[in-house]
Amino acid sequence: MHKRLIMQIMRTIVTVIVVSTMAVMIFSLRGELNEAKARLRAANDQDCGVYVLCRFDLKPDADIADYAAKTLAVVPTVRAEDGCRMYTLLKDAATDWDKPKRFGERTMWMLEKWDSIDALKAHLDTPHMKAFGPTVRPMRTSSTFHVLEAVRR
Repeated sequence: MHKRLIMQIMRTIVTVIVVSTMAVMIFSLRGELNEAKARLRAANDQDCGVYVLCRFDLKPDADIADYAAKTLAVVPTVRAEDGCRMYTLLKDAATDWDKPKRFGERTMWMLEKWDSIDALKAHLDTPHMKAFGPTVRPMRTSSTFHVLEAVRR
């Protein structure tokens, strides 16, 4: 009987230790999660940098797949540039929704995000962009280049 009581006490002590250790870990992780959320909110509130939206309208005889391939080939190099946060080639989404305006398969977009105007200017002056432009420019009827920034309070 004495041995059984000691075993029950030992199990209780082990249970208390395990539960309290788990509670400490959970509260610690909860604190770290809250800190991470706060840092993310602060980063979003200070959405600095600039966005770029470019529209490219391709000529009727331009090979769309060739244009896309040439553009996608330079994307990894651009994304590796200092200050580049996003550099993505876009086209109309294939949906059955009739609400959005369709630009058609001959319109492509480049959505970019840069740390600063200076980073964007440096990007435009890189050797790979100077070499890339002439390879796709003849395939376009027109292009537009918009530099945008977040609206802040």
